[in-house]
Amino acid sequence: MYKLYYSPGACSLAAHIVLEEIGLPYELELVSVQGGATSRPEYLAINPKGRVPALVRDGEVLTEVGAILVFLARRHADSVLLPDDPWLAARCHEWLSWLSSEVHPAFGQVWRPERSVGTAAYQADVQAKGRENVRARLSDIESRLTDASEYAVGGRYTVVDPYLLVYFGWGRYVGVDMAEYPAFARHAARVSSREAVRRALLHEGLLKAA
Repeated sequence: MYKLYYSPGACSLAAHIVLEEIGLPYELELVSVQGGATSRPEYLAINPKGRVPALVRDGEVLTEVGAILVFLARRHADSVLLPDDPWLAARCHEWLSWLSSEVHPAFGQVWRPERSVGTAAYQADVQAKGRENVRARLSDIESRLTDASEYAVGGRYTVVDPYLLVYFGWGRYVGVDMAEYPAFARHAARVSSREAVRRALLHEGLLKAA
């Protein structure tokens, strides 16, 4: 059985969704980012990086959301969440790497400017630049999804799609009008309509029960 350490709405949501898609039993452990739980000694003993997600399997810990998503998709190939075709699989890796290295840090500038600069007087400037960077990255996503079909890679649902959904939610969280990105909004609605996705969103308090 897997154990996923998560925080509601964090990038761990993508791993949570993929676990639901796979359909095997798993355990969730709440580690609230907002509550500072990722910095507590008991969690740092599991993941010294002090970040979510962390996935435990057979006593071993795997961190970094991209690595977790690829592992789960490859380990449970019958879920068909990572294409067999090498080119399309590489496209998935391309998306995952870019989302982690470019999009995630832009949001980090907005809500945690102290990680970029220690002087309080400069943190507002970091946040302002972060908001510019967020909009630029959202525009990049929009342009790539405009050229795509229903999903981000190869016209079918992959591990990239729930990870994109995380950033759509983050855009709303920082006050961006996501209607300005219609292709991204359509993609988010399509992904959110999946039963596995709805279960994860409900569990994390991100969706109201019908």
